[in-house]
Amino acid sequence: MITIDGSYLEGGGQIVRTAVSLSAITKKPVKIINIRKNRKNPGLSNQHIACVAAVSKICNAKVEGLIKGSETLVFYPGKIISKNFEIDIKTAGSISLVIQSILPISLAIDKNVEITIIGGTNVEFSPPIDYIKNITLKFLENIGINSEITILKRGFFPKGGGIVKITIKPSKINPYELIENENIEIKGIVFNQNLDENISKRIRKSASDELLNRGFCPEIKLEKINGESAGVGIFLYTNYIGSDRLGKKGLLSEAVGTTASEKLLEELNTKMAIDSHLADQIIPFMPFSDITIGVSKITNHTLTNIYVVEKFFDVKFNIEKYEEKNANGYIISTKGV
Repeated sequence: MITIDGSYLEGGGQIVRTAVSLSAITKKPVKIINIRKNRKNPGLSNQHIACVAAVSKICNAKVEGLIKGSETLVFYPGKIISKNFEIDIKTAGSISLVIQSILPISLAIDKNVEITIIGGTNVEFSPPIDYIKNITLKFLENIGINSEITILKRGFFPKGGGIVKITIKPSKINPYELIENENIEIKGIVFNQNLDENISKRIRKSASDELLNRGFCPEIKLEKINGESAGVGIFLYTNYIGSDRLGKKGLLSEAVGTTASEKLLEELNTKMAIDSHLADQIIPFMPFSDITIGVSKITNHTLTNIYVVEKFFDVKFNIEKYEEKNANGYIISTKGV
């Protein structure tokens, strides 16, 4: 049995998500200790439980310690069965993070699996569902992972109520290399549920003004919808680089748009192909083929995922500083290991 320290580096729920996913694929049991040990509310939350439940449904796992607040989890994977199902996080917990747990299992299924997930689509401290749909899945398609997402309803904190359907398809990973960013066309969306439409317009204007001042001509759409919860925010992206900001009470709409644009520009300034958020999402797929990516920076999230992946596979990741012309970042690869 593989034992993983859940307090390593970033010490968050990502360790749990990656570990159970790889356990399902490799059929190696895993024990995770010290889960979120150094966090304000240590142990498993509803969102982490939903991730484990989703993976366990696919691989018929036996799980010990799957209760809120548990700091130890033991996961015994069974036979993977390609079946459709639904997962309700029961809070505004991130749907995107559940999807991150599920995606690698496309490497082990024998037919399409459709999963309906209920929870939060756009919440703090996790990628918005727009990021997963427009960046994560787009990149994974290049290496052979073909999945589809349909956003049926958006869900915001604290009510949630978002509904997303994801279809994962049997996949095999191909070699791939992508270092620098090229052909930049900035797109975006301002999503608004149950709030004044003028808020959206102010967010879009401030974001557009910031980007126009830097020589870009963004295409930012407005989305006005109704749902169980109220919320507003912006998501900007180009190729495999994204930025987002949620609105909240007391925060000027102009600050929401400007901050999102500034974050995107910061990533673009490195000239690297992949942003720091996508990098850690790619790591679990890299042991299956020769993959080389150029990233803007190395985060603890990325290093944490490397730690977990190296526990399951006889592989070592190479991280090198990259400085070429105006580009400045890092290269992560599994070539030659």
